[in-house]
Amino acid sequence: MKLLNLNVCIKLDNTNKIIKLLKNIDADICTFQEAMNGIDDTCYDMYKSKNKLVEISNYPFNEFAPLFIAKGVSKNGKITRDFGGNAEQGSLILSKFKIKEHYNQFYYNEYRYEYDATEFREKDWCRSIQNAIININGKDLQIINVHGIWNKDKLGDERTNKQSEFILSKIRFDIPCIVLGDFNLLPNTDSIKLINDKMHNLIDEYNIKTTRPIFDDGLDKGSIVCDYVFVNDKVKVKDFKVLNNDVSDHLPLQLDFEI
Repeated sequence: MKLLNLNVCIKLDNTNKIIKLLKNIDADICTFQEAMNGIDDTCYDMYKSKNKLVEISNYPFNEFAPLFIAKGVSKNGKITRDFGGNAEQGSLILSKFKIKEHYNQFYYNEYRYEYDATEFREKDWCRSIQNAIININGKDLQIINVHGIWNKDKLGDERTNKQSEFILSKIRFDIPCIVLGDFNLLPNTDSIKLINDKMHNLIDEYNIKTTRPIFDDGLDKGSIVCDYVFVNDKVKVKDFKVLNNDVSDHLPLQLDFEI
């Protein structure tokens, strides 16, 4: 079995590149963060990444977990990023196997109609986990797709500790489980260590040095680790690697495994 994870990046018009990557990798399961579900026909193409990934990649099963709906990003009452119409941002799973259960579970604020970035650096906005059970040849696999709370310098705080506790409370240890995504946290933070105590951290075990290309956009800097894949004892890892691919402002994570 092969799994691919990627934060697709709301700031880039890169859906065609991502689709090319998917065809080259041919993963059985794909997980994404920052996918955009353009609801109105007037939405610009770059804010229809979820729509295009579902339609063009042609995976038979998919689920989307939206965080917010808005016509754009605003700051101090002014639109700083125009979506062209109503669009949702959230997490997406594509699968060759049936997704038998799916939950969008909020732990920091609620789904809302707005994206006001005025106090983003201090408060962030809203966060949930995408929690799914996928049936693979008669065996259940839990996937928890995470796009974690943004925090300055990715050093963690009380909110991210509670985030880790929430994730741990949802993990199934009676079946194979993979927890993955963009945690917005550095490896040595208390919040990551909380999950390390219960799960295998493949970033650590495979000595991964970065999950982001080199960049500095004024909000984040690259060449760091902030994306993770954790597995429980019921997942047999065959290989894990970070792909050197500039398709996004995050690098794709590829896991080969058995259950």
